[in-house]
Amino acid sequence: MFKKIKNTILKVDKFLYKKFGSDRSTKVLENIKEAQLIFSNLNKHAGERKVQFVGGCVRRAINGEDIDDIDLATSLEPEEVKELLTKQNIKVIDTGILHGTVTAIINKKKFEITTLRKDIFTDGRHANIEYTTSWKEDSERRDFTINAIYSDIEGRIYDPLNGISDLKSGTIRFIGNAEKRIREDYLRILRYFRFFVHYSKNDFDQEIIIAIKKNINGINKISNERILDELRKIFKLKNFDILFFNSISKKVLLNIFPQFLYYNRLNVIKKLKENLKYKFDSNLILALLVVDQSDGYEYFCHKYKVSNNIRKRFKNISKNYESLKNSKFYLEENLKKLIYFLGKEYVVDLLLFSVLININKKQINIEYLVDYVTKTEIPKFPISGDFLKKYGYETGVELGKKINNLKEQWIENNFIIDDEVIKKNLGNLKEN
Repeated sequence: MFKKIKNTILKVDKFLYKKFGSDRSTKVLENIKEAQLIFSNLNKHAGERKVQFVGGCVRRAINGEDIDDIDLATSLEPEEVKELLTKQNIKVIDTGILHGTVTAIINKKKFEITTLRKDIFTDGRHANIEYTTSWKEDSERRDFTINAIYSDIEGRIYDPLNGISDLKSGTIRFIGNAEKRIREDYLRILRYFRFFVHYSKNDFDQEIIIAIKKNINGINKISNERILDELRKIFKLKNFDILFFNSISKKVLLNIFPQFLYYNRLNVIKKLKENLKYKFDSNLILALLVVDQSDGYEYFCHKYKVSNNIRKRFKNISKNYESLKNSKFYLEENLKKLIYFLGKEYVVDLLLFSVLININKKQINIEYLVDYVTKTEIPKFPISGDFLKKYGYETGVELGKKINNLKEQWIENNFIIDDEVIKKNLGNLKEN
C-alpha cells in the first residue's frame, strides 16, 4: 500500500513540474533508494558534496521525462569509490576504469560513477584524461550545456554553464567552441542531431552546422558500433523523421549513411495512426531505410556489425518482399502458417513493413492483423513419435515419413487433423 502511495506521489510531482514548474524538479532522483545508499556511503566521511547526479538523468528529471540510465560524478578517485562501496557489500565493476568510471549495481540497478576529470588530449575518438577536484573543470569537458547540470541527493542544483536555461528555451549549445568540441569526439555530430530533435525549439545554429560540415569525415574515426548505438537512440525519438525532411540535416545524415536509399518511406510512416506507428522499433526503422527485395542490406549489416537477430529480421523482410504485394498474404489462414514457420516477431515485421508496399491498403487492416498475430497461439502439432510408440508403433524412417506427411496435411488443413486422416495414413492405432 505504501509503495502504491509513493508511486502516486512521484507521478503527481512529475505532472506538476511539467505543468507548472517546480523547485524540486529532481525529486524523482532523490527518491531512488539505491542512489541514496550510494550517496550516503560516498559522502559519509566528508563535510562537502563528494558525489552528484549528472548528465542525462538530471536533464530528464528537470524536463519531467522518464529516467533510464543514471550517471554520477564524484571527486573521489575510482579506487576510493570501490573501497567505500564494497565495504557495504555493494557490487562494483570496472566498466571504464581507464577513464575513471566504475559501475555500482544494487537491486539490478546500474549506476555509472565517474571521477571528475579534464581532457588533456583528444584525437576525435579517444581522450587522455586527468583527474580533478573541480566540478567546474569537469563541466567544461562535457559536450552540451544541457548535459552539464549536476544535482545532489537533496535536490540542490549545480549549473555552472546555464544548462537549465538552455533546456527551457530549447537551445542546443556546445560548451565552448563547437568545432573544437566536435573534433574531440566526432560522434558529437550525431549527438547534436539527437538532442536537436528531442529538445530544440529553434532552427539549426548555422555556426554549428558549418562546423559539422567541415568535420563530417571525422565520423569515420568512430567505431561503427558507437555510431549504430547513437543512431538507434535517434530512431527511438518520436519525431526523428524531421531530420530527413530538413534539407540541412538530411544532407549530413545521407553523407554518413549513404545506404539509406529509402528515406522517403518515412513519409508513409508519418501518416500512420499513433497506435500503429509506435510499434516500429529502431531496428525496423533501419529496415525501412535499407531493405528491399535484393540482398543490398547485407553491406549495411556487415559494416555496422549488427546482431544476428537484426540480420535475420532484415533477411526475412527481403525474402518475403514480393509476397507482400499479394492480397492472399494477408489472409488469417496464411498468417497463421507464417506464425508457425517464422514466429510472431517476424510476421509482425512483415505486416508493419507492408504499409510501404504498393497494395490496396483500404481493404487490408494492418492494425487488426498485427493484433491477430500477437494474440494467436503458435500451433503445436498434436502427434509425436512418443505418442505413436504408446500404441505400438516403432520409430524409424518409414514412420518419420508418415508423421511428416500428416504434419503437411495438418498445416494445409489450417492446423486441424482428425482421427480418420490419422488412421488412413498409419492404419488403425494398435492397443497397448
